[in-house]
Amino acid sequence: MLLEEIKKQWVSNSHEPEEAAALWDSQAEDPTYHHLYDEFLNLLEQEHMLDKSFDVLDVGCGVGVYSIALAEKVNTVTGVDISPKMLANGNKIIKESKINNVFLKLIDWNTVDLAENGMDNRFDLVFAHNTPAVCDIDTFEKFNSASKRFCAVCGPIRMIEPVMQKVQEMAGVGIAGTSCDNSFSYMLDILLHKGYTPKFHYEKQIWPMNQSFEDACSYYLGRIIPEKQLSERETADIKDYLHSLMRDGIISDKIDTTVATIYWEK
Repeated sequence: MLLEEIKKQWVSNSHEPEEAAALWDSQAEDPTYHHLYDEFLNLLEQEHMLDKSFDVLDVGCGVGVYSIALAEKVNTVTGVDISPKMLANGNKIIKESKINNVFLKLIDWNTVDLAENGMDNRFDLVFAHNTPAVCDIDTFEKFNSASKRFCAVCGPIRMIEPVMQKVQEMAGVGIAGTSCDNSFSYMLDILLHKGYTPKFHYEKQIWPMNQSFEDACSYYLGRIIPEKQLSERETADIKDYLHSLMRDGIISDKIDTTVATIYWEK
């Protein structure tokens, strides 16, 4: 696909900054976002993307589990995210663990100016793990520009989400059972146009979701809002559905996921 076509088609469907921050703040205590998948870290090591001399950028770091896991393997890690509560949890862990080379910052990747923040061509490795921060051609170009050597983007290419599927059906949006887009296809085309030789790695994962009613409403409704402005009746019906799933104060879901990592050297 030509780059001009990608620019037209790969357009963000993301939230307003305040809505995005509220959505991810609501997930800050969910264990799902505190879980570490070793296979991603093993891939970084196997492909020689880690070194004690490296400065690393973690885009959309959340609570910083991968930033913290890399602390002993690299020189510094800078994590950026839009959620104050996610970052607060991560900084608490960093302080308690007495880690002095991981720095988590409140930065919106959609609007960040790399030059103003000293991030342009600054990092030996830039990665994004299961985050919507890299959501269109502009955020992807910034992602690539921040790196002077290695890049890696990890995210779902197939997701079966029973609860989300029902919420989408009720709202009349989305493709039943899926919530993945064509981002990886666009990334591949862009990188090939730039003359890079990207590689792929695939992994099957199961993501358990266990949330309070309030957090589940924030999460599921928050994911629908960028696609459709819900009526009061639709919102009430979705909340009633979520409430019907509640057991002992918790709404549970299990997401069957295929995760891909696309990685390249500049």
